[in-house]
Amino acid sequence: MDITAWAIGLMELLGGPGTALVIAAEAIFPPIPGEILLPFAGVAAASDGQNVLVPLTWTTAGSVIGGLGVYAVGRGLGLRRTRAVIARLPLLEQGDVDAALRFFDRWGFPAVVIARFVPMVRTFISIPAGIERMHVGLFALATGLGSGIWNAVFVIAGYAFGQAGGDTLESFVRVYSVAVAGAGLLAAVGLIARRRRARRGSPDTDPHPAPTLEG
Repeated sequence: MDITAWAIGLMELLGGPGTALVIAAEAIFPPIPGEILLPFAGVAAASDGQNVLVPLTWTTAGSVIGGLGVYAVGRGLGLRRTRAVIARLPLLEQGDVDAALRFFDRWGFPAVVIARFVPMVRTFISIPAGIERMHVGLFALATGLGSGIWNAVFVIAGYAFGQAGGDTLESFVRVYSVAVAGAGLLAAVGLIARRRRARRGSPDTDPHPAPTLEG
């Protein structure tokens, strides 16, 4: 069973809390494709006769919890130790963290909101927010605002198909199943390939020197 299928199984088994857990994990482990999983939360809620606000609440809560987890890592470790940890992880690159630092330093609160609309970036933006010790309440607010809007697009779409039922829902499920399998595979392969290329290009040196933070 691949990661995406496992995630869907957990969502089916635990309902709302499982959905929040999966979405939180996506913030920590980017290969889990949140955009593919979010419509399923809408379909499941419609099938159970729940209001659309139920899956929206659970998915947004998951996004905030996951973001806070990554934020805590950046805040607890600081810049140098965070970069040292990233350098040892197989699917992440120091350059991504450095780019997120520059983006956060320039835009602050709006950077956290906007980053929630971009896969991968939404994970890395939490690190500089923690390193720079952004107020945790403001960080949670920015994450919840951006994630709430982004999640709503996919959850509501899935909810609409779930309410339609019949052939419309069956067609959606068929297309959705193929998309789930393909997205999960492509995300994992893409991340691995990118990481291997970066390491082959600079095996002995750090291609991304630590940025100098002012203030």
